[in-house]
Amino acid sequence: MGSKKFGVIMYRPLPDELTIKNSKIEGLGLFATVKIKKNSYIGLTHIRDELFEGKYIRTPLGGFYNHSKESNIMKMVSDVIPKFNLGDSIDINKKIEPLEDGKNNRENLYYNLSEKPEAKYMFIVSTRDIEPGEELVADYTLYSFN
Repeated sequence: MGSKKFGVIMYRPLPDELTIKNSKIEGLGLFATVKIKKNSYIGLTHIRDELFEGKYIRTPLGGFYNHSKESNIMKMVSDVIPKFNLGDSIDINKKIEPLEDGKNNRENLYYNLSEKPEAKYMFIVSTRDIEPGEELVADYTLYSFN
């Protein structure tokens, strides 16, 4: 998540596989620069913090995808920070299996948003193949996580 310029690693708010461009939907949008396969982890979009509006802090990735009824990404959540890299495959239909002690504290434990709207981390996953140059869009209402 960085590039070298003059031997120094430069901060990049987005992975190389994504870019921000003018959107035909609204303002700026998030676009793929490479093919992203269906059910691929794309990245962390929000971190829960009660002090912020909507109770979440948006990451750079979370600030630029637009709304569309013809979505190609979906929001998922976790109580632990996802340990995936962009392109890692995720079973978006997997149901939660509580541990014997009743706690859900395994690494990479994730939920569909409707199953756990108060989770600590929010991330996006592709719901179909996304072609280079295609805008990433989700079917959502801003800060309405029901």
